[in-house]
Amino acid sequence: MKKLILLFLGLILISCGGGGDEDVTPVQVTPEPVVVQKFTLTVSAAEGGSVNTSGGSFTSGASVNLTATAQNGYVFSGWSGDSTSNENSISITVNSDISISATFESFLLSCNTPFYPEKPSPDYSENNYEYYSYGWQTNQGMSKICLNSYAGVSEESIFLINEVLTSASNRLGQLLPINITAYYNGISDLDLVMNNWDALKMTNGGFDPGDYTAAAGVDIENIHNGGQGELAQGIYENLVSGRKTIYHEFFHIYQNSHKLYFEETNNFGWNYSRITEGRDNLDFVGLVGPVWIEEGGAEFAGISLSAQNNWIDSNQAFIDYLDEARNVIIDAASRNDIVSLKDYENGKNIGRLESTNNPTGVSRQFAYQYSAGSLAHLYLLKTQRSSLVDMVENYYIDLAELERENIGEGYVYSFEKSFGISLEEFYLEFDEFMLGTRDEQLTILGLN
Repeated sequence: MKKLILLFLGLILISCGGGGDEDVTPVQVTPEPVVVQKFTLTVSAAEGGSVNTSGGSFTSGASVNLTATAQNGYVFSGWSGDSTSNENSISITVNSDISISATFESFLLSCNTPFYPEKPSPDYSENNYEYYSYGWQTNQGMSKICLNSYAGVSEESIFLINEVLTSASNRLGQLLPINITAYYNGISDLDLVMNNWDALKMTNGGFDPGDYTAAAGVDIENIHNGGQGELAQGIYENLVSGRKTIYHEFFHIYQNSHKLYFEETNNFGWNYSRITEGRDNLDFVGLVGPVWIEEGGAEFAGISLSAQNNWIDSNQAFIDYLDEARNVIIDAASRNDIVSLKDYENGKNIGRLESTNNPTGVSRQFAYQYSAGSLAHLYLLKTQRSSLVDMVENYYIDLAELERENIGEGYVYSFEKSFGISLEEFYLEFDEFMLGTRDEQLTILGLN
């Protein structure tokens, strides 16, 4: 009986332990498919411009950069559709089907009228620079000159002013449209003059009108409206020096537009902090360069290029300036005030030296930046360090690029590139020249 029980238990164990060597088939689980959501971005451009893409199909959440570019004669006015931004470069996040269009407006060039009702946004920003292109950047727009004359300005005066402006534009070229305000102090309606001038300059309060007002330039706050200038009757009715002075003012527009213009990309740009920070310091130098270059260069150009039209005797004009500059040096030396051209780099410092704030307590005689500044240009020309083209063109054409590469010192590099001598070395050489005898100076300058 006992043996039968053991046999029975063994059979049970064998039965329960069977199948240990059998294969097990795994259960196949099929994952649910991942759905990639996509949306369509449609981009178009209205008449007058283009966009950098026409759109396409994008994964939800994708970011797409859009840039609208106006054609010549048009200006970008904004986006329409699913975006209403006024910035020409925007970024779109695609979370649904989107349709967007760039719109443009025809650009009208009207005299004595702002080309832009408000300051436009930059096309783009990069490395602390803001870059702009404008609707008037066409052959017609950049060569446009508007002489806005008021009551009291005679037809003869209008002819004279236009004659000089046209000659200067043909000789030097233009980078922007120009509005010149010609008024007759005491006859013209100054309220009307100032209202129109304020609109162009985007300012309030006008300018200080006088009988001998002559001023012109380009400002980053209103460059979108071109260059502006002002002339009073004491300037344009002077047939001896009037043309030279008008040429001088045109040259200021030329200088100050080139300091902001990049030839390669055909746009304008600037580092705002470079222009504004520290401008009240005595060692601040503007983008054009030292004051003696800006004012002396304009005077040199006004004299030299007017003489090519037989409007002025350039030899006599430079001789007069030599005598004026010598008198500044001689008068200052009597008080142990040693004059250097370097003293005339900054307007604040010039104001200090030409006032009782001068360290000697006595003001220097005025305008060495004009007299010696123009002679310094003539000296560079006559000592064969440069050509007339270097003087009136190349130095200014290179300014913007060299400033961007050498923030705060673009003019230093442009000076050495154009004239083959460092600015500091030139100061030493020219100061020594100005201490020579008058006859020696006349010989070197080719004026005797």
